[in-house]
Amino acid sequence: MRPWQDLRWSLFPGFRPTYDKLHDEERLDHESDSGSNQRHESSCNAWPTKATGWLVLLVVNLAIVLLLLHTLEPLITLLRLNEQLFSPRVTLPSPSILSHGNGTARSSRIPLILHQTTATEEIPERWIQPQKSCKKAYSEFEYKLWTDESARNFLSEHYSWFIPLWDNYAFPIQRADSIRYFVLYHYGGIYLDMDTVCNNTLPLHRLGSPKVKDYALFKSTHPTGITNDLLVASARHPIYASAISKLPAYNALTRSWARLQPYCAIMISAGPLFLTMVVKDYLLESSALHSKAAGVVNQTELAPYITDLQSNSWHRADAQMLMWIGERPWLWFTMGTFVLLAGLYVVDRLLLLFYSHFRKVPSDIYGTKLDKEA
Repeated sequence: MRPWQDLRWSLFPGFRPTYDKLHDEERLDHESDSGSNQRHESSCNAWPTKATGWLVLLVVNLAIVLLLLHTLEPLITLLRLNEQLFSPRVTLPSPSILSHGNGTARSSRIPLILHQTTATEEIPERWIQPQKSCKKAYSEFEYKLWTDESARNFLSEHYSWFIPLWDNYAFPIQRADSIRYFVLYHYGGIYLDMDTVCNNTLPLHRLGSPKVKDYALFKSTHPTGITNDLLVASARHPIYASAISKLPAYNALTRSWARLQPYCAIMISAGPLFLTMVVKDYLLESSALHSKAAGVVNQTELAPYITDLQSNSWHRADAQMLMWIGERPWLWFTMGTFVLLAGLYVVDRLLLLFYSHFRKVPSDIYGTKLDKEA
């Protein structure tokens, strides 16, 4: 057999066994342990040190805070500039000093149209008297009552791109909110909620500046911004053009959690907070020019003209709690700080667990290899 083995090894030298070193089991075990320690140390050194881990946590926390600040920037700007943007600047004369008819029909740039919304033609009992008072106070105006059916027909004819969103709103009040922006942009005029009692006709001829073509009047609200239960506007006002164009984006922000927090979703998607953000952006674009095209009035000035019954028919249980918190700004900041710290703590713990697990992986893998070799 030996000649054949010599021939095979001469043809395939790679298969020739080598006997350069004697087999020394103790020395091999020692070298194996030494090599394993070196490989284990090098593999561990390849992973981040503890100091690096804390640096990573710091960077992650900073990134989260910056992301939150970027996301909440519009709200922060609103709170910071609320007095500058939405402090009431419009004063209204007493109805007693105005002549009969007050000249509205002769010189107002606001179309003589009164808009209101309701679900159907059948008016709920609690709104019948308020509606009659407004129709009487604005008897010279064209009266448009927008029901769900007539509003949808109007949108289908003039703004069909909005129909898919209109049909898929989570709450009926979102349709009532959004349609008022469309009809004021399209026709202009005055919008009043159905729970408003009209005492006198607003002196539209006293609103705005003769040098500015467009004009819109808003009512301030507490604790910040404006409400949308009373709106006055000339037709095709840029504010309402912006409002109807932004409705899809704001609805997309709330669609996923609207059922969990209805009040916030309604306010942000199409309600007063939505309109406040739209007007804020408009005023900040060119405050010197745009401030003349938009006015803000408070409830005290409006008291001789309207009485708001504040039925809040769309409010749910969550609304009262959030309104209570909204009247206490310090509570907002305290809760926000607590939630932020708690969130960062949870994220940090998860990252540390992740880091600790993968730091052990190299030694675990090498230990498995040794077990297989043994």
